Amino acid sequence: MQFSSFPFAGHTGINQLGGIFVNGRPLPDHVRSYIVHLALMGVRPCDISRRLLVSHGCVSKILSRYFETGTVTPGSIGGSRPKVATPLVVRKILGYKLEKPGMFAWEIRQRLQADRVCTADNLPSVSSINRILRTLPTSVNFV
Repeated sequence: MQFSSFPFAGHTGINQLGGIFVNGRPLPDHVRSYIVHLALMGVRPCDISRRLLVSHGCVSKILSRYFETGTVTPGSIGGSRPKVATPLVVRKILGYKLEKPGMFAWEIRQRLQADRVCTADNLPSVSSINRILRTLPTSVNFV
């Protein structure tokens, strides 16, 4: 089974087996399903890899995901964390910075947890705190 047309735009390349791939994009669903179909018929992953010109790592990943979850659909690409910078958290960050302009983002992060504004599960990262401080109105200037 050869698949010459990929439904994705992007940087295409040729893998070591001579197969076409699009960097950073999942294999089309019909190819993923065929990989599982062949495996269920007893074809070894290394033979599936050679037959479909798909890397052994890709075949193994698809099969392990299928046997773990029962699905051939790929995982999400670049999903983001749930938003932790609620209006309350943003107000607290600004308050801490106004109170002590020289305070570092990591110190603000520690204080958010110490003051029980956030738990370990919803504590914003240092980069999130810095982004909040960077996107402040220009009328608020910190040293």
